[in-house]
Amino acid sequence: MQRLSWLKVRDLVPGQIDTVILPVGTVEAHGTDCLGTDNIIPENIAHGIAERINALIAPTMPFGITKSLHRYDGCVTLRPETFGPCLADIMESFRDSSFRNVIIMNGHGGNNDVLKTVAHDWHRDHGLNICVIHWWELCAEMTEEFFGHVGGHAGTDESAMVQAIDETLVDKEAYDPKQAWFFRHGADVYPVPGSILLYKEGEGLPEYDAEKSKQYRDKVIAAVGDFAELVLKRWREQGL
Repeated sequence: MQRLSWLKVRDLVPGQIDTVILPVGTVEAHGTDCLGTDNIIPENIAHGIAERINALIAPTMPFGITKSLHRYDGCVTLRPETFGPCLADIMESFRDSSFRNVIIMNGHGGNNDVLKTVAHDWHRDHGLNICVIHWWELCAEMTEEFFGHVGGHAGTDESAMVQAIDETLVDKEAYDPKQAWFFRHGADVYPVPGSILLYKEGEGLPEYDAEKSKQYRDKVIAAVGDFAELVLKRWREQGL
């Protein structure tokens, strides 16, 4: 969208295009992966599926709700009471531009609850069709099947995606398994004592296999594209 003039958008929406993809993430520590991991991945997925679902891509919302990693250098956070209204304003702008369908491509788990609330409220109060996709959750089963284990924050899945997008954004030489922390339910720790978070003990450490990473990225884009295409198809079949 940001590369188009308003005149071009006016001509395209809603007659030719009625769907917009909004990548949403945050700026947060990810082991030796770049701080923008949660922005770069959903943006890349959006570019991978936009033509397939006939959608425009909005500029990425780069700041989200960073919680237990906030103290790590370079991290940025918004309060939920800031993040939510900001997203609501964006939804209002999409509606004013005559978009009918919004795909929010989320790259950060800390955003999940607020995204769900905003999506529900705008669907209920304004009739906007909104699909929030948390790509790593949607692809969790495929990830485990592909790698033989579950992923993790800055772990197998995220590191593979970043490496496939741009190898210079992954500092493999700085990697140390001691940077990992096994996240245990039943304890809240601030700051979390490790910027690679594993959700299953002993599983999910990054592999840094370049060819495998590219294959995984292709599978993620295909899986997310399949789902987005299905949602849009069903909305239209139901007259929504």
